[in-house]
Amino acid sequence: MPKSRFKAAKMQASPPRVLNNIVYAPISSWEKHHLDIYHPSAAKHNRSLIVFVHGGAWRTGDKSSFVDLAKNLAESTGDTVAVVNYTLSIAEIKDDPTSVPPRAQHPKHVQDVALALGYLYTHASDPEVGGYNPKQVYLVGHSAGGQITGLLGLRPDIYLETVEAQLILPFGTLHSAIRGIIGVEGIYNVDRLLKVWPSYRDFVVQGFGEHPDALILGSPDQQDVPAVSAAGIMFALPHYAIIQSNEDELVDAAQASDYYEYLQTVSPRKDVEIEFGDWGGHDDMLQTPQFTKTITKYIQRWSSS
Repeated sequence: MPKSRFKAAKMQASPPRVLNNIVYAPISSWEKHHLDIYHPSAAKHNRSLIVFVHGGAWRTGDKSSFVDLAKNLAESTGDTVAVVNYTLSIAEIKDDPTSVPPRAQHPKHVQDVALALGYLYTHASDPEVGGYNPKQVYLVGHSAGGQITGLLGLRPDIYLETVEAQLILPFGTLHSAIRGIIGVEGIYNVDRLLKVWPSYRDFVVQGFGEHPDALILGSPDQQDVPAVSAAGIMFALPHYAIIQSNEDELVDAAQASDYYEYLQTVSPRKDVEIEFGDWGGHDDMLQTPQFTKTITKYIQRWSSS
């Protein structure tokens, strides 16, 4: 093989470039403000940024568990992938969910990911961190991460405007950068969740307090969505897809179907899709080729629209 062809083949087969443990906001003894970035080995022109938000019932989970997932997505899409850690609701007294300090409960999880989005937006031109288009961001949230990414899309006036003000960005900058959201086996309605799975009350209390709001997303209290920002900007819902494995043993399918119906009522473009498949268990599906193909399908479609 000619030397030049050998070099080209070797470069093409090289793994994604990974940057670990980037601090996206000040950290403390109880806050998890780190993220990892995966740049594809063969990056496409004007590539997008995919932000993956893990699940774990708001009290467990870490970005280190999703190395293969991030590499697969980066290679499949040609886009940069960021995997975000956020502060977890960890009980101070073992087996006592009521002992979580309020500062580490909802809405802290959502606020942390909002800070990560602000960091990623403002560092897109950094030689090491960036290289992606900061105005073309796609959020992928699994399980509890589905609730987090959903609130960022539905209520930017609550969760993104504060970050924009801190970074001296025009109101609406971060929300308009979110081109699409994919909720994966998400937890969207806690009231309904507890009726199906009463044993889940311990982690709900751990993440939201002794008296959690009955409905987090899709509730009558959120009929003002799409929200109006402090600057008078009317927010439109980004592209949205909900995917759910029929074999999910931890979250029932009604979470997905009911949330889909709700999103249709608040999306002016009716640009909401839902997809079910036989993709394995709640966590197992994330490692399947079908999951990578499905995420890639939506992002490529939305990127070209």
